[in-house]
Amino acid sequence: MPDRIVGRVLEGRYRILERLARGGMSTVYRALDQRLDREVAVKVMSAALSADPAFADRFAREARIAARLSHLNAVSVYDQGCDGEHVFLVMELVRGRTLRDLLRERGALTPAQAVSIMEPVLGALAAAHRAGLVHRDVKPENILVSDDGAVKVADFGLARAAESDPSSTRTGLMMGTVAYCPPEQISRGRADARSDVYSAGVMLFELLTGSAPYAGDSALAVAYQHVNSDVPPPSSRRAGIPAQLDDVVLRSTSREPSGRPLDAGVLLAELHDVRVDLELAVVAVPPRPRREDAQTANTQVIAAMMDHPSSPPGPDRLAGPVAASALAAAAAAGETAAATTSPTHVGLSADPTLDTAVSEVPADAGRTRRDDGLESAKRAGRSARRRQGRRRAVVVVLIILLLGLLTGYGAWWFAIGRYHPVPDVVGKARSAAVGQLVSDGFTVDSAVDQRFSEDIPAGDVITTDPAPRTHIIKGKEVQLVLSLGPERFVIPAVTGAPYAQAQQAFRTLPLQVVRSDASDDTGKFVKGTVIRTSPAAGARIKRDAVVTVVVSNGPPVLGVPDVSGKSRDDAAEILRRTGFAVQSSEDFSDTVKEGRIISQAPEAGALAVKFSQVTVVVSKGPPLVTLPEIPNGTDGDRAKSTLEGLGLRVKVDRRFGGFLNKVVAMDPKAGEQVAKGSEVVLTVV
Repeated sequence: MPDRIVGRVLEGRYRILERLARGGMSTVYRALDQRLDREVAVKVMSAALSADPAFADRFAREARIAARLSHLNAVSVYDQGCDGEHVFLVMELVRGRTLRDLLRERGALTPAQAVSIMEPVLGALAAAHRAGLVHRDVKPENILVSDDGAVKVADFGLARAAESDPSSTRTGLMMGTVAYCPPEQISRGRADARSDVYSAGVMLFELLTGSAPYAGDSALAVAYQHVNSDVPPPSSRRAGIPAQLDDVVLRSTSREPSGRPLDAGVLLAELHDVRVDLELAVVAVPPRPRREDAQTANTQVIAAMMDHPSSPPGPDRLAGPVAASALAAAAAAGETAAATTSPTHVGLSADPTLDTAVSEVPADAGRTRRDDGLESAKRAGRSARRRQGRRRAVVVVLIILLLGLLTGYGAWWFAIGRYHPVPDVVGKARSAAVGQLVSDGFTVDSAVDQRFSEDIPAGDVITTDPAPRTHIIKGKEVQLVLSLGPERFVIPAVTGAPYAQAQQAFRTLPLQVVRSDASDDTGKFVKGTVIRTSPAAGARIKRDAVVTVVVSNGPPVLGVPDVSGKSRDDAAEILRRTGFAVQSSEDFSDTVKEGRIISQAPEAGALAVKFSQVTVVVSKGPPLVTLPEIPNGTDGDRAKSTLEGLGLRVKVDRRFGGFLNKVVAMDPKAGEQVAKGSEVVLTVV
């Protein structure tokens, strides 16, 4: 049946070219990004998931988170979108196969091959864990091996989006991943970086042995084994696996998350140490088998089978010691039969010559026959006594064996048999734990112990006393240890308070308080008061966590910027932006233009406390000169000298030749104010 999506263009950009693979949750297509002219992989989610708006929103959020991850061994996420009923994800197109395909082709891998594949997988997971991203679905189907040997991890964020959708449990979309699910994800629906570590450990087990550690008739049966059984060492399934790799698998697949490496980065470091200790070489991923190679192998097998096809194997060609023994037994049987047949045939013969021979027997033949009969009777008696002795010996041996069995059973019963393991009720509600303990024949102490737990919800069982799987006599009392939930302490609000008061507020809390002095850029906190805490007030943190109290040591000391020659407004803006208050005054200046800064205090480059005041002097331009009274008839040279003495420039306008050199007019007129250096015109005759 043709795929209706093939040939469509999603969101006007991605032209679907062909279908590559189909699963329960999505279908993957090869597509062309028409905008960037490159081939990509488009994963279109199933209709059952796409129809749920809540899933679509969660899917979009998780896709954005996954897109932030940039690592050589992680499949890149390019885009996410929705076109009508189709919710899809655009990813890097990896040409190759999955790790599952490799396992089907090769079976179990060598330790060097397994470690060489797991290292890039753990590298991608470590990068995700550093970014706060948990994969939640690490399995061979999500590990891609390109044709050039690169190993890439796919589907970051998609497992979480599918887990959050309630239809995923109804449709069974997540059933295929149960073989790699950690116990806490199965029993409590929780997952963190250590959950990915568990799945990676199971995958390493499968690479080394060729099969997953648990198998069953249903997903529920496999899940039950994950929750209630410890993963066996790989060497118990396949000989020749080093003990160091056994240790890595057992640590990473501990049922308790606290027993595993903290994240994929720690597991990667441990695996690298094992590689160095075992001197394992870095090997390339085994290539895909070529079709012509497979045909050549088949031809060789057929040729071997057709070698002498019509010739049954002779005795000299029978297989090994078993056939030789059979021939020897048959030959011995033939000789016995011949020996038995000959005398019988003689006794029954009617040959007359033989009768003649009998009639000529000597006279003492009868006595000989009687002696022979007596000897035969003695031999029969001795044989009967021997048979009777053997029967008595067999009876004695049987009695001894029976007594030994009874003694052994009694010893086993008193030492081991009457003891029964305390059932593992960790993580169960109190009522369910009591019910299981009682049904297994134990009594439950009415008094319970309570402790804080990071992993077990409040009210559920953390452990038992005696511990789970401890062997005790049925009917003995078992005490439950219940969880109080995570232990957290609230950071008090001490912002603005003196540091001594903040110390008093933290004194009763089991936290590590560290003081850090810092300048106050806001000017709100006087020296010695608390600016802030890290984490902030109201945050809930674990016991012995570090809290940093930042204490003000006053405003910072800054260098005063140079504003000389700048306009009044520009200078004020520069100083305020730097953090200083501005005060200005005005003065005349012969050298600085009006409105520009003549000087500043403190001077440029000097150190001053932030928010302190900087005073600037603004130029009013050159000083003004009041023109003196020059009476008419004043000598022109004297008048010129007077004006030049005031800093003015004088121009003499001589009328009628100016022979008398007497002032008759002045422009500007007397009493007017002009800037120093201005020009004054004297009219003389």
